Amino acid sequence: MGKRAAEDTEEPKRAKKEKKEKKEKKEVEVAAEEAPATETETVRICIPIAHPLSTDHENLTKKVLSMVKYATKNKTMVRGIKEVTKIVRKDRSGDGALVVLAADISPLDVISHMPLLLEAHGVQFVWVPSRSDLGAATLSKRPTSAVIVKKVPADKEESFQKVVKVISKLHKRV
Repeated sequence: MGKRAAEDTEEPKRAKKEKKEKKEKKEVEVAAEEAPATETETVRICIPIAHPLSTDHENLTKKVLSMVKYATKNKTMVRGIKEVTKIVRKDRSGDGALVVLAADISPLDVISHMPLLLEAHGVQFVWVPSRSDLGAATLSKRPTSAVIVKKVPADKEESFQKVVKVISKLHKRV
């Protein structure tokens, strides 16, 4: 009798498992139909005030994100709009600081005050296309909208100055 009872419980389990597999297969097929054919077809949202954008210069996005990653490891970086705003307002000198902003923020009102504030305090800033990439550069699982690199160690100072020089050229073009 025990053998028969075990067989009876296995049948519904198998049926549920098959049903679940069919459902997952169907979801994958639907997702494949809706997804774009290639990565180049994906469209990223970019807010209209995002100038200068790091994609305007060759490899600048990669350099900026690697700099943010290095600053994260050395704990010379602060992330988040509220914290960045607080640091910029309290620290009047814009020397040696770089703010990195994400250009795919929605709604725009969240970050619209930042460019004016940064220009008023003389802090260099640049926009990167993706907040998820910026979050990954801060070694976080969450997307990040704004990051400030407060200071850079002496061994990376030269590369930091090169990036700041390129960003200042981009600001003059705008």
